[in-house]
Amino acid sequence: MKNKIYDVIVIGGGPAGLTSALYAGRSRLSVLVIEKPEVGSLLMAHKIENYPGIPGSPTGKEVQTLMKKQTLDFNVTYVNATFLGFDFTGETKIVKTDEDNFRGKSIIIATGWAKNESKKLPGENEYLGKGVSYCATCDGAFTRNMTVSLFGRGEEIAEEALFLTKYSKEINIFITDECHHCDESVMNILKSNEKVKIFYSSKLLEIKGEEFVEEVVVSHKGETQTFKSQFAFLYLGTKSLTELYSEVASLDPQGYIITNDHMQTSVEGVFAAGDVRSKIVRQVTTATSDGTIAALEAIKYVLKKAHQK
Repeated sequence: MKNKIYDVIVIGGGPAGLTSALYAGRSRLSVLVIEKPEVGSLLMAHKIENYPGIPGSPTGKEVQTLMKKQTLDFNVTYVNATFLGFDFTGETKIVKTDEDNFRGKSIIIATGWAKNESKKLPGENEYLGKGVSYCATCDGAFTRNMTVSLFGRGEEIAEEALFLTKYSKEINIFITDECHHCDESVMNILKSNEKVKIFYSSKLLEIKGEEFVEEVVVSHKGETQTFKSQFAFLYLGTKSLTELYSEVASLDPQGYIITNDHMQTSVEGVFAAGDVRSKIVRQVTTATSDGTIAALEAIKYVLKKAHQK
């Protein structure tokens, strides 16, 4: 899975994402769905009474289970991960998650709409741009001779920490899990660097300071500790959708992704479907409609690109 280049990467396992996966998988394309378990508007629905062809008022979870089961007949791959961002600088499109970085020829964004500002950690908004950052490769040069902290897990945080070794004086890596699953060679380089300290089973509780970040409060193996830190790099999935998408897509004033009728965003080969898209009606039926169109357009995009080679 790590080095594979998927034809279509779908971000989101709701009705729009699953419909996209079904159509793309049925067209014999390689499809990866990145989903977060037990998250989404459909799962919260107590009853579904207005989806054509499904009588009996099933729960949203039951409907989603049926949709997902159908995609598995067409070899769709799933990974449970938190979406962190994109990298479109190379030949293939990269989707960053807290589990791994995945490469694809096309992307369908179907994350739904969850106003997740409430997920912000204490001090995160207050010190954003004043020591709080989501991108070490963007802001690493500002950390010269500083003590910095990184929070999260997966390939992304390891690569970002490695980049910071060129600048920072001390680097504390706080891993949310009991171990760190990433490229072994990168991990060995980090462990051998005297600048780097790695803490497992750690959870960020608060970011503190005056004008700028000065320290972070962390629960480490169940014990609350305070660490000096002038930068806090977060890979925890606490970005709002505006922060996630504003650099790669045009957004309306409410933060929804603007597409054309083909579900195409402002980036070639990147589509959006479902509640995350700027539109008037948000229902399961409209989400599946969006997913159908996005998949058909992604299929055409991938096949045309293959033909051009």
